[in-house]
Amino acid sequence: MKDIYKPVMQAIVALFLILMVKIVSLLILKDIGPVYALMDIILSIGVVAVLLRFMREFNRKLAVSSPEHPEKQSLVTGIIVLLAILIIYGTFLPYAYLMPYLLYAYGFYHIIFFLLALIPIYNIWKVIDRNTEKISDILTFSSQEKKNICSCGWENPNSNKFCGKCGLLMEQS
Repeated sequence: MKDIYKPVMQAIVALFLILMVKIVSLLILKDIGPVYALMDIILSIGVVAVLLRFMREFNRKLAVSSPEHPEKQSLVTGIIVLLAILIIYGTFLPYAYLMPYLLYAYGFYHIIFFLLALIPIYNIWKVIDRNTEKISDILTFSSQEKKNICSCGWENPNSNKFCGKCGLLMEQS
């Protein structure tokens, strides 16, 4: 489980650094419109690259740590792909007017991204719908059972009716 935190921390550090560059570019380059716009596009693509790298690494760690829950990987993939689509949508939205007039006038840019966003949303819905009985395990990223500890302090398997050390009746919860 500890291996899962490494890709999370790597993504947080990378996104923090990108945010720092974005703030600096906003403060210094905002008056140079085309240069700032290009920097904004480059940084947004960087964010998408970091998210996709995180998704790959995190899913690889999940496959090892939670092979009994492959749906966790599907959820992570769906959420990251949706975020990437929304980032790209927001990044290029100021330039949507560059599309041919009829396509722009009828909101084609928005419709395309709406349809793209429906794909990961549908996949997330499928995973949740198929796994409603174990949704708490999926969302907590754990499959640990509650420990069954006797009043004498002995840890027993959940299937035991009596303590393996002192023989007392175990309380069922």
